[in-house]
Amino acid sequence: MNQELQQYMLAQLEKLMGIDSTSGFCYAVEAYIKGEFEKMGYAVKTFNRGGLLIDLGGEGDGIVLSAHADDIGLMVRRILADGTLQVVTVGGLRHEYADLANVRVYTRSGKVYTGTVRRKSSSIHVNPIEDFGKETAGGYDKNLVIVLDKAVTTEAETLALGIRCGDIVALEPNFTLADDGYIKSRFLDDKACVAVLMAMAKTAAEKKLAPRRHTWVHISVTEEIGMGAAYGLPEDITEFIALDIGCVAPGQYSSEHKACICAHDARWAYDYRLISQLCETGDKNGIDYAVDIYYPHYGSDVTGVLASGRDVRATVVGPGVLTTHGYERTNVKGLENTYDLLEAYIR
Repeated sequence: MNQELQQYMLAQLEKLMGIDSTSGFCYAVEAYIKGEFEKMGYAVKTFNRGGLLIDLGGEGDGIVLSAHADDIGLMVRRILADGTLQVVTVGGLRHEYADLANVRVYTRSGKVYTGTVRRKSSSIHVNPIEDFGKETAGGYDKNLVIVLDKAVTTEAETLALGIRCGDIVALEPNFTLADDGYIKSRFLDDKACVAVLMAMAKTAAEKKLAPRRHTWVHISVTEEIGMGAAYGLPEDITEFIALDIGCVAPGQYSSEHKACICAHDARWAYDYRLISQLCETGDKNGIDYAVDIYYPHYGSDVTGVLASGRDVRATVVGPGVLTTHGYERTNVKGLENTYDLLEAYIR
């Protein structure tokens, strides 16, 4: 990947991070991605359930490259007597990873309020130390609330702001480009992979490159709530590759610097032949990759596709990411290797 394309990919990633897109609330990010693909000259199909389908061209057996643009987050469940907000999760946001996060609350009237996820008793100076360490144990049901950046102290005052049950609470991603190519942010899962697909489409459009087989890009917006990309797929596809994060942790082969290929997730053993072809592609082209197993708490867009009964070979490829579903970190080398592996495979 040349420097210009890398800068484009990172610029798109930063823009995507600036658009709140908690699952069920992805209208703005869909519109942005749709507009960017249309600027490249592609026709974009939209779906009632949400999501986009883009035809990159090519002939022969069809393949879909998918990534999801929805994020984990929170939703207002109840306004408490002191004006704070009790919330429930949208997707797999663990309470210990949300504690002290800054948030934006989106009301149905269009108003947006800022706030913070906080413990009900959050002062270490006046709480017994033995209790302070236990206060997140009850999670969102008991001990964590949203404290608004408004002078409200009663339920009535918060209601007067227009906040209601069902309002979306999006977490601030805190996107940062750090030294040595490291990228830190919430929601690298999975906007990093959306940016990779945008870079691939840009290359194809500018160089007028047709894939060696019919290739589609699918942007889903329901992955974090388990629906994945099972809807709206072309009929003539034989393979489905979800671009999603690799999990970097002790005991894993995945690395922030590598393209990571998933052999098994929480439910499925992925297609052995497809994985072998990707490994062969990586070996022939000198691409840094790892094959890994993400078990027992991992799913992807593949999950919904296979569960729906589609007759496709499938796997997951993506950059290695540290602290998944928290304040995540990857490296630009991981994005580049993911790009290089899939670019070589579809060419």
